[in-house]
Amino acid sequence: MSDNVIRFGGSHIGNQIALQNLKAWLAGSKSRNYVVVSAIPQLLDLVQFNLQQVFLQELDEEEILNEIYGFYIGTVDEQPSEVYSKLAKQLVGLLKGIGLIGDYSRALKDQVLSFSEKLSVEILSSLWNEASIIHPEDIDLRVSSDFGNATFLSVDTDKLNKLEEGVYLIPGTYGIDENNKLARTGKTAADYTAAFLTKELGVDTLKLWGLDNDFQRAKPAIIENPEIIKRLTYSEASELAYFEHYSFHPRTVEPLEHAHIPIQVLSAEAAEGKVQTVINTETYIEEQIVKSVACTDDISLLKLDGPGVGLKPGILAKVTNQLNDAGLNIKSVITSQTSINFILSKENGAKALKLVHKLGFSAVTDIKVVNDVALIGIVGHGMQQAYGVSAKIFAAVANNKINVILSGSGASDLVSYLVVQESDKEKSVREVYKAFF
Repeated sequence: MSDNVIRFGGSHIGNQIALQNLKAWLAGSKSRNYVVVSAIPQLLDLVQFNLQQVFLQELDEEEILNEIYGFYIGTVDEQPSEVYSKLAKQLVGLLKGIGLIGDYSRALKDQVLSFSEKLSVEILSSLWNEASIIHPEDIDLRVSSDFGNATFLSVDTDKLNKLEEGVYLIPGTYGIDENNKLARTGKTAADYTAAFLTKELGVDTLKLWGLDNDFQRAKPAIIENPEIIKRLTYSEASELAYFEHYSFHPRTVEPLEHAHIPIQVLSAEAAEGKVQTVINTETYIEEQIVKSVACTDDISLLKLDGPGVGLKPGILAKVTNQLNDAGLNIKSVITSQTSINFILSKENGAKALKLVHKLGFSAVTDIKVVNDVALIGIVGHGMQQAYGVSAKIFAAVANNKINVILSGSGASDLVSYLVVQESDKEKSVREVYKAFF
């Protein structure tokens, strides 16, 4: 009996076509089909919002419960099930307790956010009577204690292998740590969960049943009807995952890469399971080298400038340690002998500036944060072997009077970065895209 592991996005739970197509594709399957489910995005947003607001205003329990029940009623067209209602009340009880205490730990935050997946799976189960629910606790799905960004460690495959053939729904993005506390592996990390189970169960392919945002040549809001990319390496897919117009968790490839297990992105709109994109270890270099022109304006630049920056040892290490201890993620670092530039998310720029000022570097004459900028990522293997790729990129922006604030290439064979003014983001994407496609 050959098992299947399928990731089913929470945004598809209310999509009757996507669900019916998946059911049809699995119909008659003589195997165990593990469907790993992410949270309904709006439900996750609701939980996150109330967790942030709980200290700012008195909790309206009835209003929150009605909003949570509304997801079930609006999707299933029935009153909430007993299990769903119980979960909703547990969630509101936790929020109320946090409001009374006035604080919460990272572990408690993970516990609260996990309800978005648990509630979403209950809704999907009500639409899929033939399916059963398995929680990570039931299969001893173990993770590290890095709350919010945990790593999968092990799972009880014996329990899974003893199950009969059928469909099993698993809420993605969390596991249980060594102290039996719940820890999440990241926001919308069901891809990563499914990849880990694929590897541990020895399944030959991970299947992603549709993506919220397909792997396309560029952001559709900027380039009309960009082509879907048919083949990507693990590295290319992970690089693109850091841009918000791709809905793919960067760590998905981790469990699969060394075992050479491919990923197939299947169209949720086709009952036959049409493959749109294949992700594997095979380096496929396209004629034009570039596969996608990605972008994000969710960045800020933390700049450390000074004539002695390149001579003074330990500056980079001290900053990265300080930001790491504060839980601030560094997207990328671009350096020269007189400047170190940290690319951070927009919300983390001001926080990082305060932390770095406390370090008191004698060799640094100026520390500042630059906002209102955008990051353009030109992605595709073969950049270091092909003549003229960088020239094409810079000619495209220069000929259209786009000022490049910062650039980085050569650190990787698959990506070049441009940092431009936020107002030049769309223009930059269009001009670089035209240069290659």
